[in-house]
Amino acid sequence: MTFVPSSLEQDLPLAQISHSVVHPDFIAREVAARYPMQGKVEAWLLYRGMNDVYLVKDDHTKYALRVWRKTYRDVDDVAYELDYLAFLKDRNFPASVAVPQHDGTLYWKAATPEGPRALAMYDWAPGRKFGDMLSEETAHRIGAAFARMHLLGNEWAGKDHTFSTATAKDYNLCMPALIDFVYDRPDDLRDYPIIAANLDRRLDELAAGNVPLGVCHRDFHPSNVHVDEAGTITLLDFDAAGEDFLMQDVQNYVWGNLFYGFSDSYGTAFEEGYQTVRPFTAEEIANKELFLMAKALRLVAGMAQSSVAVGRGTLRFRNLDWLGNYIKTRARSCGLL
Repeated sequence: MTFVPSSLEQDLPLAQISHSVVHPDFIAREVAARYPMQGKVEAWLLYRGMNDVYLVKDDHTKYALRVWRKTYRDVDDVAYELDYLAFLKDRNFPASVAVPQHDGTLYWKAATPEGPRALAMYDWAPGRKFGDMLSEETAHRIGAAFARMHLLGNEWAGKDHTFSTATAKDYNLCMPALIDFVYDRPDDLRDYPIIAANLDRRLDELAAGNVPLGVCHRDFHPSNVHVDEAGTITLLDFDAAGEDFLMQDVQNYVWGNLFYGFSDSYGTAFEEGYQTVRPFTAEEIANKELFLMAKALRLVAGMAQSSVAVGRGTLRFRNLDWLGNYIKTRARSCGLL
């Protein structure tokens, strides 16, 4: 509901809210009313960040509930992810998917001080993050599953669907925030717009050259896949799902492996497992460095965009010199700077 100041507060300025936190008691009440729960429903805030995630449980089962942050996307854009996950579930693909409400819908909305926000409850992904269960054999199986996900994405989109590069270039939506973020770094102020503009052109050239596009996870890394003691894998956090280059999706994972400081062998095993299902094309292999660079640029731009809600310190977790050098070194080698 909309906040209305009391008569004693009428003279105070009404604050503009970038990110509110929904109380767990509200979550528990709404879940009890909307979903087929058994017994007492409880909820706890696990963490707040790009989105807010809650642990929800009844007498028998636990779930993860996401409250999307208010972003540059329309609140109903979450339907893309949730519908895709429902399709993957129908194909017995190992992903954490949304739990239907009593009426069959997969998400709902709540009024918050910053505007309407979407909420959905998901199956709990068993096990632990891959980073806590490191294994080349498991990385190989994750890669194979990821390739199967890409093939299923083509099936979901339909054989007559034409993929575009629009979503692959959504870093441009975040560039104003990135420029504001690096206001005190003149080299970044000069270089990032040049890299982004040249990357736009290169991605269009790759698409015109039939480098494969498809339905992608778009934020896959070692923390977005769980592994249990039996070796069962579950992919999760498809919030960024959309159309993109398949090799960009692969290199997102490889870059994440690098970022966490894990051995290169896990990224190599992931790629080898992937190719047992869908071999890379020659053009994909030739542009791996480009896609690694694009991942780092997307991360910096996206975190800068989010800093209004999660704080600038969230991006400064990794030295901006390190990120900038990574981006610019590869941009130069790829002819983008």
